[in-house]
Amino acid sequence: MIYLYAYTNFKDGLDSLRRVKVIYDYLTSQGKECEILLNEYRAQLTAREWGLPLATTIETIKDIDAIAGSEDIVLIDSPESIEGRVLSYPEKFKKVIYLNNSCQSVNFGNAIVLDIFKPKNLIAPQIKSSKKNGKTIFIYGDSDYEKTILKNLEIFKDKNLDLYWGVYFFVKYEDEMKEIFNDIVDSGEYYEVLSEYESVITSSLQVAIDCVFNGIKIVFLELNELKICQKDLLEKLQIDLIKEIPINLNIKEANQKEKISILNIIKSYM
Repeated sequence: MIYLYAYTNFKDGLDSLRRVKVIYDYLTSQGKECEILLNEYRAQLTAREWGLPLATTIETIKDIDAIAGSEDIVLIDSPESIEGRVLSYPEKFKKVIYLNNSCQSVNFGNAIVLDIFKPKNLIAPQIKSSKKNGKTIFIYGDSDYEKTILKNLEIFKDKNLDLYWGVYFFVKYEDEMKEIFNDIVDSGEYYEVLSEYESVITSSLQVAIDCVFNGIKIVFLELNELKICQKDLLEKLQIDLIKEIPINLNIKEANQKEKISILNIIKSYM
């Protein structure tokens, strides 16, 4: 069995799940038997809306060994600390593949560590595009724990934008958002957004990557300070980085990528 563990929570959002979905869809299309491990119930519900099967729920990365055995392959996409008994996973399982989304090197024994924000290691879906609706949508991310959108609400006024409603957004947040944004799109419709929208303004690095791989017009709104490696990646992907939204924002065509090489790399270890 191949176990794919995606870490999600109300602060980190669903980007790990986005990547694990791509990997799951690819590996199962190649005849591999896979099971997804999640650690949060709302992520489980969204995963079902995104077309994934029922996942197994565990609490943290330290509980993977309660599910996986010595003949299993484990792929981990999580920012949780690699410490304690987790350090023994490369010897405990048949193979461990660790997707590193930090800007730092990770010491994980004999695990296969793949730095997924290097240009050749990006993970994104391939979405069948439908007729574009001519609209622009703002995707901050899956959670807004610090109420960043609310603090910057003025920059969205009169910009004719829809809003992607993150699964971890605050319940009473929506009333204030409705006064500024045209329409609010539910998180379960994420892949419909990639298929149907003309252009995207985002503050999520993984969403930006997803858009580039699908030829969607994209610009990155830096509402939170980015790491140097993240800015470098946006530059290499030719994604414009802005701090304000001008009245007449001209979002250029994305430089679409056609091949996701890391999937073949992952497959070679299976």
